[in-house]
Amino acid sequence: MGPAPARRRPPLLGVEDLKGPHRAGPGETSYGVWSEAIRRGLLTGLAGLLLAGCVSLTPAQEQSVAEIEAFADRTARLYSLPLIPVLISHNPRSPAGSYRRGFFSVNALTLTSSFRDAIVAHELAHYVLGHDAPLRGPALEGYEREQQERELQANAKAVEILTRAGGLDEERALKTVYLYLLGVHWALERYPRLDLAGHKPPCEEIADLLGRFPQQRGWAAALECAPAQWRTSGG
Repeated sequence: MGPAPARRRPPLLGVEDLKGPHRAGPGETSYGVWSEAIRRGLLTGLAGLLLAGCVSLTPAQEQSVAEIEAFADRTARLYSLPLIPVLISHNPRSPAGSYRRGFFSVNALTLTSSFRDAIVAHELAHYVLGHDAPLRGPALEGYEREQQERELQANAKAVEILTRAGGLDEERALKTVYLYLLGVHWALERYPRLDLAGHKPPCEEIADLLGRFPQQRGWAAALECAPAQWRTSGG
């Protein structure tokens, strides 16, 4: 395999990005930046969202972008897909990560987040799964159910991507995605009016995710939001 083509510096999102938060539409999926606010002291990080007005990247963020690009390139090659560009948003109210047809974006705050790999893998999962295809639900209720199912699929596919392209074993990859979803769950407990934007409640997403990996039940059965049948069947 030849050398990877040169990658351009990821552009900043422009005027459309400055319009602020929006609901995920067809071919677009996201969790909001509120997912950064989790119980273990990170809830205080919400204040930092208001200070993210600078449009330049720090050296640590630049390194993170390079790592994300390399991860995205490996993923595209492993799944025989065209390379997908990544855009960096400096709007503090834009999602932590989102996928739209032809590219995916991450918030600058995500670049140094402990949840970065889970967020990026989830958005790449939408790309791998072809989730830019139009939703087929005949009515609003069917549309929403199909979108929620796509999110569940992307959670599980993110684990696979973290193993194949990220080099993690399955247990560590599953823990990586689980901890991110658990952070979303804790944030929703703290801020119950947060918009899930096409997702099921995060605890339900966690139960679905873990249930797709029964081989990991030995350690995962005791986790918060684990499938109810795992906790009641006793082994």
